[in-house]
Amino acid sequence: MTHGPVTTRRLLAAATPASLACAVLASAAFAGATDPDLLVTAELPDGLVLNEMELGTLHVFDDEGQPFAIQAIDGCAVNDHVWVFGAGLTGLPIAVTVSDRDTNKSTRLVLPAYEPDRPVGTQFEPEALRICDDESQVGGLPALDATAVFTSANDKGSDSTRTITLLSDGADSAYRRLYLDGESYPVTTRRSPIVAVDDSSGGDTLMLISEGRTPRHLEGIVFTGKEGMLPGSAKLEKGVKGLTNARVRRAYETAKNGRVPRGILDDLGLKGVQQVHHVSLDFETLGADAYLAAARWIKEGGSPLEPPAPVEARFTVEVVAADGTSTDIPLVGPLVGSDAEGQRWEHATDDALVEIVDNCALTGAFWTWAGVAADEPVELIITDTTDGTTVSHLVWTDRRDVSRHADTSALTSCP
Repeated sequence: MTHGPVTTRRLLAAATPASLACAVLASAAFAGATDPDLLVTAELPDGLVLNEMELGTLHVFDDEGQPFAIQAIDGCAVNDHVWVFGAGLTGLPIAVTVSDRDTNKSTRLVLPAYEPDRPVGTQFEPEALRICDDESQVGGLPALDATAVFTSANDKGSDSTRTITLLSDGADSAYRRLYLDGESYPVTTRRSPIVAVDDSSGGDTLMLISEGRTPRHLEGIVFTGKEGMLPGSAKLEKGVKGLTNARVRRAYETAKNGRVPRGILDDLGLKGVQQVHHVSLDFETLGADAYLAAARWIKEGGSPLEPPAPVEARFTVEVVAADGTSTDIPLVGPLVGSDAEGQRWEHATDDALVEIVDNCALTGAFWTWAGVAADEPVELIITDTTDGTTVSHLVWTDRRDVSRHADTSALTSCP
């Protein structure tokens, strides 16, 4: 999946019961990762209605007075899928298709009709969309997104603006991969100048990146050619070892001025270079300078960001396996001061995803959904520490990789 700017979505207003409108406004604050490349197509009596959806956000749409709730959940770390949860909020069943524009993959759910004085019916599918990519990571320095402006230095290339993502692969002091246009480029150095290489079949690419004359600003040069452009690994390693930031700066300044830096081609033993580009990186991630400094891509990144205080724990969750083994799983909530503080709690690891959402205004209950990487049923015990209310759910399986559960009525410890 690619990442881009968030687009607008239509939220439910006066066309539903008054209690529902309050819940919808709360739902709008549950912002997770943004990915407007997901489309939601509802099959309504008067025809198809299309909306855009962000990954990680509980959306409530109301088209033609037929409201429904839908959420796409990043389950890539658990089972390499994006999960889809949906709930019908109208008197008619609604068929909903969630699709990914990048891959054209889709999944279709039929959301049950809403019946007054009965629990809201749901559909929950942890194997909904197999659209995960190599951008996923757990732990380490956070992924950094940058707008990369490529300017051609010869007549064989063209100018373009693209998105580059840096991935630490769990490392606390290094970025080990650079992700661009669906391709992963291993970073072969641990300090500036940064060297990233792609010598997969079909062609070779070499990126050299360093801090520019302006502090905290990264620029570089990119060489692209047919397979065989790069020398053998030993010779390339020797050539790269002798590179300095000043040497790389001279090369990309030459490229920026529309000329090919012949000297560095000879120094590194590059042959058959077809395209040469100057690249300038503008990082969009909050606190990027501090993380780049921690990875030694730049000299000074300023003071590290102080993490906001987490919300006070309200719920405890215990998972009991079939053999009686019990495991407590910690929940985190939106940070203090955020719009969703006190409205959502979640647990996300490579073994399980659990989410509790305050939908008291809608159904008089907290909604819960969970997926556990297990091929047998497990018991999920949730306790509200404010009043001691405890509910137990069977997270069921049908011999698939992820046991799953969704509930909209049992946890009724609302204010």
